[in-house]
Amino acid sequence: MKNLFTILLCGLIFFMASCNSDEKIVSTANSADTTVSIFPVTDFLKGQLRELDSMPVTVLRTITVNGKTDSSWLKRESIRPFALPFLTPVIDSTSMSSFFSAKSFLDQTINAFTLIYDANTHLPDSVSLHHWSVYIDPQTSKVQRIYLVKEYEKDGAAITKQLTWKVNEWCSIRTITEKPGSSADIHEEKMRWDFNN
Repeated sequence: MKNLFTILLCGLIFFMASCNSDEKIVSTANSADTTVSIFPVTDFLKGQLRELDSMPVTVLRTITVNGKTDSSWLKRESIRPFALPFLTPVIDSTSMSSFFSAKSFLDQTINAFTLIYDANTHLPDSVSLHHWSVYIDPQTSKVQRIYLVKEYEKDGAAITKQLTWKVNEWCSIRTITEKPGSSADIHEEKMRWDFNN
């Protein structure tokens, strides 16, 4: 799988390099009759958690509810439960290629090669994931950030979870709860382990 992704990434970078340097965005999209190659997000994030397990750091957790923030140090045994929403459902080609379409582009305004995946069909009830993006540094080919969006309904409310993982630095889960006739409730939790950036 890693070899397939590396070949795909190299081919796309070569394609982008051959384009006019004045162009801000170069885009490619999969056609309906091709199999979608999915970046193995779940395996990548599990690797990030293994690295975090080996680091001698105390993780800071901040909670922001409707603009008010509180913070505390997170116990090591609480790190994986906090990160669990990033790991389910499993994001890889085996699990997701039949449900999602993919496109990629180089956005020079943010200096990132971006892989975007969107649901292209009716998803099973067990899959609340509707979109995710992977941002890759075009010079180093290293992943910089992963962004996921989950949407579902609970107790008559529409819930959107925006999950962001900034590689080697922090991750956050923003939950937006919207009930009919009332304003949205916004709850964000952030886990930071790199304090140098």
